[in-house]
Amino acid sequence: MVKTRESATIALENFIESGHYAPQSKLAPERELAALLQISRSTLRAALATLEAKGKVWRHVGRGTFVGKRPPEGKETFPLPADMTNPAEVMEVRLIIEPQIADLAAQRSTAADIAFMKQCLDKGEAARDTATYEMWDGALHRAIAEAAGNSLLLALFTAVNTIREHAVWGKLKEATLTDQRRRRYSIQHRSLVRAIEQRDAVDCMRLMREHLTAVRDDMLNRRV
Repeated sequence: MVKTRESATIALENFIESGHYAPQSKLAPERELAALLQISRSTLRAALATLEAKGKVWRHVGRGTFVGKRPPEGKETFPLPADMTNPAEVMEVRLIIEPQIADLAAQRSTAADIAFMKQCLDKGEAARDTATYEMWDGALHRAIAEAAGNSLLLALFTAVNTIREHAVWGKLKEATLTDQRRRRYSIQHRSLVRAIEQRDAVDCMRLMREHLTAVRDDMLNRRV
């Protein structure tokens, strides 16, 4: 029954794309999918997280997992049109909520959560272009948010994180994300995941705050 995360991801992706599900249809419950693919539920969750990072599936807190890319946020959650805010405001909000999310992740993350965080680190460091790097960077931060185990915080995080998919954000990152900065962010990310694994909540909050401050200052060309 045991499969690697990579082989489980391939098996799940092939299953989804073989015609079993129409776009935006809801996947079967985790228990059924795990039994069908003959993998553990923790391995299945890691595979689902990988496919979500690739835009193959998306998850809605309390409702399940759906096929395809996440549709625009509806009015039932936290509508945040990208043209009504800006990167400076986005970073202000991230600096408020993500250190607290990291605190909770240090207390509540599972071994599977941490394993997927490490996979995101590896994929991000291996990325050859900004879009791929951003995809795995977003997946890492979302993995931390999910590991926090608070559905309301996750919904807030999702609303803010959606702005990163807007064209303005992408152009700004393309213009400001140098190789040197990527290496610095990778070091910060690894320190953060290590602190989560060590259950050091205080250090997690500090590291997340330092990382996001660096991202904000680089993006907005701030100097101290």
